[in-house]
Amino acid sequence: MATVRVERRRKYRARGFSLLEILIALPILAIVSLALVSAVIFASRLSRIVCNQITAKNIAQSYFERMAIDDFDDVTPADYPSVTLETTPPLYLDHVRDSRCAVDIVITGYGTAESGAANGVVDLNASWKPNEWSGDTLLLVGGTGRGQRATILSNTVNSLTTDGTFNPVPTADTEYRINGGKTVRITTRWKYMGKDYYAKIESLVIDWGPRR
Repeated sequence: MATVRVERRRKYRARGFSLLEILIALPILAIVSLALVSAVIFASRLSRIVCNQITAKNIAQSYFERMAIDDFDDVTPADYPSVTLETTPPLYLDHVRDSRCAVDIVITGYGTAESGAANGVVDLNASWKPNEWSGDTLLLVGGTGRGQRATILSNTVNSLTTDGTFNPVPTADTEYRINGGKTVRITTRWKYMGKDYYAKIESLVIDWGPRR
């Protein structure tokens, strides 16, 4: 009987953990737990960043939708001003977290020429990046030279050079549009966890005639 009891004690002792094993296991469990917590936090932050990006793009898209149904002549910087993070009332990405969104709106690619030539126009009110319109189409839609079009070869800050020969030559009353409309570039900006984020969308607003 004593032999049986000893064997049972040995068996029970074999099924347990030694102090050394416990001391080794605790740091491993701590590291695994920390990794799991870090993964959950990272996933939560990533989810919030993605949600903010989607919301910001939806805000930009809503501007385009408003412009698309608005009168073409009313699609101007004065009618669609930019929004800063300090604008009142604010534009929110998330009301609960007081996460605000700034919207920078640039409406370009149209205007009235200051002067013209057989192969281009000059608009001193423009502020373009060099050659940003290269390969696009210049249409003369009003004033002298109306109805003509040509492909843009290059551009400076305020002039366009085309591959065509305009006749009659554009003058100071010539209205023009690049690609037949107004190019709208919207950049949404916001902050999250102390970092700056932004999303850019560009679209062309076409003149479909009066809406009202």
